[in-house]
Amino acid sequence: MILPDKRPVERDFANLTDYSQKCPDGARKFFAFIHFTDESTCLWSNIFTFSRTFATMLVMEKFSDCLEYVSSINIHEMDY
Repeated sequence: MILPDKRPVERDFANLTDYSQKCPDGARKFFAFIHFTDESTCLWSNIFTFSRTFATMLVMEKFSDCLEYVSSINIHEMDY
């Protein structure tokens, strides 16, 4: 059986990306999906840093005031 993609409903999805930022030379590009206990999702893209560990720290810092409502954090590296 083929099922349709489960994409977030627009009212349950927020995009916090600042598309005006430019990646510094030598830095790696990451993006993160943050899922909350109310089943909403947030995308934060254009995270420029030199390691995945520091990208995780930046996400934790950005969402530090609501960590008790975070159910999962998925960090991915952009290949381009």
